[in-house]
Amino acid sequence: MTARSTTSALIRDLSTRLIAGATATETLLAWCEEHGLSQGPITVERRQHGVLSAVPDEVKAALGPAADETVHYRQVRLMRGSLRLAAAENWFVSQRLTQSMNEVLNQTEIPFGTVIAPLHPSRRTLVADARPFIDSPAENPRALTGPADRPHPEIILEHKAVILSGSGTTLALVQESFFSELVSFDVTTPPCIRATECEV
Repeated sequence: MTARSTTSALIRDLSTRLIAGATATETLLAWCEEHGLSQGPITVERRQHGVLSAVPDEVKAALGPAADETVHYRQVRLMRGSLRLAAAENWFVSQRLTQSMNEVLNQTEIPFGTVIAPLHPSRRTLVADARPFIDSPAENPRALTGPADRPHPEIILEHKAVILSGSGTTLALVQESFFSELVSFDVTTPPCIRATECEV
C-alpha cells in the first residue's frame, strides 16, 4: 500500500468515525489519542460569535427556530495544543441550551461539543465530502489562508451535520473543515514518539 493510499484510508476512517460519533470534539480527541497527535484537551480559537439578525434559509430549515428563539453563530478553529485540527461554523438556538452553557460558549475556549455533553448529543450527518490529499498545500486552492511564516492547513474532509439532544431536540447546524494535520503522521512511528512523551 502506497503512502497516498494509506492517507486516503485514514481520511475515510476519520470520516466514518465522525459520522458515528456523538460530537466532532469527542471523536477528534479519541483520534488524537490513538495516533499520538499533540497533548491536552481540544480547545478552540474563536473567530466570530454573535446573534444573527438575518438567518440563512438553510439554517432556518435545519433548526426551525420559533419566533421567540434566537440563532447564534460561532466560528472557531479546533486545536489540540498548537496542532490545528479543524475549522467549524456553528449555528445554534441559544434557548435550547442552558444558561450556563451559553455563558461558557460566550466566555471560554471550550468546544461546543464539550459544553453540550450533558444533553447527550448525537450527530445526523448531511454531507461528508472527502478531498484528495495534496502533498503541497500551495497546489490546493481550498487551503485556508494563514500567517506567512506558518504553512496553510490543507482541508482533507468537509462535513455538515445537525446536532440533536438525547431527547431529539435540534440544537445546532455545524459545518466543519478538517485539516491534513489529522492524517499527516508516520504510521510506522509509535504514537508516544509522535506525542514526544513516552512513559518510562
